[in-house]
Amino acid sequence: MGIERGEAFVLRVRDFAESDLIVTLFTEQWGKRTAIAKGARRFKSRLGGVFDLLNRVEVVFYAKAQLDLVSQGALISSYSHLKGSLATVLTALAVCKLLDSLLPPHQQESGAYTIFMQLLDLLERGTPHGEQSAIAAMLKIVSVLGHRPQLAACVRCGNTRGPFRFVPARGGIVCAKCEGQGIDISPGLALSLNALIDRPLSRAGIVRLTKGDLSRAREVVSLYVRQLLGSSNSEL
Repeated sequence: MGIERGEAFVLRVRDFAESDLIVTLFTEQWGKRTAIAKGARRFKSRLGGVFDLLNRVEVVFYAKAQLDLVSQGALISSYSHLKGSLATVLTALAVCKLLDSLLPPHQQESGAYTIFMQLLDLLERGTPHGEQSAIAAMLKIVSVLGHRPQLAACVRCGNTRGPFRFVPARGGIVCAKCEGQGIDISPGLALSLNALIDRPLSRAGIVRLTKGDLSRAREVVSLYVRQLLGSSNSEL
């Protein structure tokens, strides 16, 4: 393993020792990497401010089996407009946490990288459908990672009329005749969420969701990701 250079998003930052940082990066070419940025917390460090959460950066690092070593870093975008709104920051961080939780280490995931970049660009431009775009991004990310939920018909009998319940362990919606547990989800919302996966992220706002729909959609995504992680105690 040698020296690598490329672009990345900062997914996680932790203090280490007296002046170092351990950063989790989602790189365009090498997937999720965890690296130590020595001296990054020093007042006069050239890396100061580079590795803030959600930043898009250019990084040079020595690739190692477990913990990489950052040798250089430069800021590409801090998404300053996005970070000017607490609500928008929290929306972006929810997707950031999902990526940190689900991405396998050291495996290129160009589809998920592109989706995350598109979402941050939309939020930076001030899209009026930020939360809906984030839900769409989450559904798209789990789908490109190979875990697309079945939202078009009952996973057991193929019923498309409902009523439905979303059952994470089944990987999607199940009609009331086939399953008694799960959370209720209307056929309309199930189809809307399915459309969010298929539509370009820039057109997520075309799908009409009420506040109640958004709340239920957040619950569906959260429960599904917990199931994928194999822990009922995970929080997103």
